[in-house]
Amino acid sequence: MQNSEHPEDAHDGAEDERFLVRNALQIRQLIRQLIDQRSLINAHIGGRDQHFPTAILELDEDQDSLVLDGSPLESANRAAEAAGDLLCFAQLEKVLVRFHVHGLQRVDNGPHVAFRADLPEELVHLQRREMYRLETPITDAPHLLLPIGTDGSAEPLSLRVVDISGGGLAVTVPQESSLFALQRFYEVELNIPEGPQMQVGLVVCNMREQRLANGSEIKRIGMRFERMPRGADSAIQRYIFRIDRQRSARKNGES
Repeated sequence: MQNSEHPEDAHDGAEDERFLVRNALQIRQLIRQLIDQRSLINAHIGGRDQHFPTAILELDEDQDSLVLDGSPLESANRAAEAAGDLLCFAQLEKVLVRFHVHGLQRVDNGPHVAFRADLPEELVHLQRREMYRLETPITDAPHLLLPIGTDGSAEPLSLRVVDISGGGLAVTVPQESSLFALQRFYEVELNIPEGPQMQVGLVVCNMREQRLANGSEIKRIGMRFERMPRGADSAIQRYIFRIDRQRSARKNGES
């Protein structure tokens, strides 16, 4: 984890505890907000890559349970019912909310499928989405493609994204590079592994020199998203979740 001098560099796993909500009253309040705002929820079946869009239809405070809309695909509903739990991602006013629901049971909801589940005992509510950053793996990282001529050459320049969140990202360049300038706006292409290619607008927020283990020096360029296409937040979220899950599996000795 980075030190507190640079909170914008904090990584997601290390920051979760700071944003963990365990108070039952606060959890119910956040669930009500998700219902009132009709927030779209991305539900990952059994915490895995298979997912479907849903929404919370009802909060039953007497039973400490909630009701979630089912998937239009019956195969996804059967998989969710068999798994018995969902890892859910949502946003409240562009702030990430993440929680698990357990004890999933199919219930009658007229012509549509719905599920009743236990109220989450805890959830992650990131008060600043910019602080939720994933350090990307070298071999499976997003890349920025800068337009032709940006660096004075005739070819587009590809830069590996070293960390990313729903609010911004960072790249590194040689120390002597003058490619980026503070507060300057850049229109670039963001390519996410197993995801879409997107045109995004970025503004440089900070630049810092760093010394690598081999003694060489580079500049780290931190940027915030100024403009994003529809679906970009979800694509970044899916990428973060996939890398997180792979790292957890390796840590636990899974294949």
